[in-house]
Amino acid sequence: MPHWRRLIFLLLLITTIAATVLHRAWLPPVWDPVEPLDLQAPPNVLRPLKLRLLSSSPALCKAALRTAPLHIHAYSAAGSVSCPIPDVMTVSGGPAPGMPEPFLASCRLAVRWSLFETEIAPIVRDAFGTELRRIRQAGSFACRDIRDHPGVRSSHASADAIDVSGFLLADGREISVSAWNSHDQRSIFLHTVRDRACRLFGIVLSPDYNSLHATHLHLQATGFGLCR
Repeated sequence: MPHWRRLIFLLLLITTIAATVLHRAWLPPVWDPVEPLDLQAPPNVLRPLKLRLLSSSPALCKAALRTAPLHIHAYSAAGSVSCPIPDVMTVSGGPAPGMPEPFLASCRLAVRWSLFETEIAPIVRDAFGTELRRIRQAGSFACRDIRDHPGVRSSHASADAIDVSGFLLADGREISVSAWNSHDQRSIFLHTVRDRACRLFGIVLSPDYNSLHATHLHLQATGFGLCR
């Protein structure tokens, strides 16, 4: 290798090492992929990566959850004899609390729920000219198999999923997921909510998926890429 190429190679190597070691000195946390996700910061292109990383890192997940505008009560273990869940929590509060509340959730579900509460509010405002007050949830933890796959545990059995059946507005209206095919503003709104949820959750199943989901959206923290 010529002398000048060796010099360039060494300079690149030194620069790379220095950037790796000292990157926190110049890279803001929101743009640092190894820093916890700030749930109240504006979204950027790194958010999907940070969501994936915290799904497998309890430390990153708990650090992210500390930035959430939720009421969290953590438990070392919960669930049932058949479906024990270590390191779980109950979730309540936030800008558009679930109803009823609190509900049981894994950390990775709680993180995504916090983002969901925040990001659905402006969609409601644009669609109906009023505020979102509550999100009607139809259950998170349930010790059972997937309904059409006997023998395969549902993500509800680990509190990694929640079903949403409606949205309560400040003017008293409730937009039910059963209005999915209403061919009016409610239908447009519900499809928009489904599409936005797909950016946050690993799996999202709507009435388009099958008849078992005709009245709710299945929002799952685990999995990747199934949005229907």
